[in-house]
Amino acid sequence: MSVWFARWFILVWLPVSSCLPQEASNSPATTQAQQTTAALPDAPVPKIQPDKQQPPRIFWIIPTFKVTESKTPTTLTPHQKLEIVMKDTVDPYTIGFTAFVAGIALASNDPSGYGQGAAGYGKRFGASYADQASAGFFGGFLLPSVLHEDPRYYRQGSGPFLQRFAHALVRPVVTYKDSDGRTFNWCGLMGSLMASGLSNAYYPDDQRGVAKTFSRWATGIPFSVIDHMVDEFGPDLQHLIAPNKQHAEN
Repeated sequence: MSVWFARWFILVWLPVSSCLPQEASNSPATTQAQQTTAALPDAPVPKIQPDKQQPPRIFWIIPTFKVTESKTPTTLTPHQKLEIVMKDTVDPYTIGFTAFVAGIALASNDPSGYGQGAAGYGKRFGASYADQASAGFFGGFLLPSVLHEDPRYYRQGSGPFLQRFAHALVRPVVTYKDSDGRTFNWCGLMGSLMASGLSNAYYPDDQRGVAKTFSRWATGIPFSVIDHMVDEFGPDLQHLIAPNKQHAEN
């Protein structure tokens, strides 16, 4: 802050000091106008532009890279879609949650083909993280770029509860097109299926095959609904829990 103030002070007073020898020929009103004009270009500006700001986190933990508050669908370039996927994949929450899930799987010995101990935990963590990364790549970048679909969740944020509930409920099968308008969520469903198929390459033998692939795919749909429910109503619950803190962050 002190460095910024010093720079502002110098930029403002340099033009003024250069005019000091001419004070006798300048009226007070003219001098004041010069000072005001000199100060205008140096008015404080935000350090981070609005489009560069990080989206808020639900409960200050869960990232919302794939959520938008915009009421009007906006077109994303393939590069922007990939950027969202990359941010979500390497986010500390994603890594931490994956580690937590791997710990639960180790405790329940699921799947048993991975064994126990540190090696078993490492295999479960690697498999779970690969599932997350492949689902994001196929469903959040590759297919949305090819099919021109928007992989984000458009949060309503207000309105009747049932309307918002239905909006989140149908999101796994309904999404927006890049050209505006709604469409069947091919990228989400097919991306999840492709990720489930890829997992046959690193899952234990008893977890491979067509039946297991479709079983994992079908099981993932209800979890997608839960994710969108959190996206839609999580900020409201967060505001109820700590309204003062959220107001200060805004």
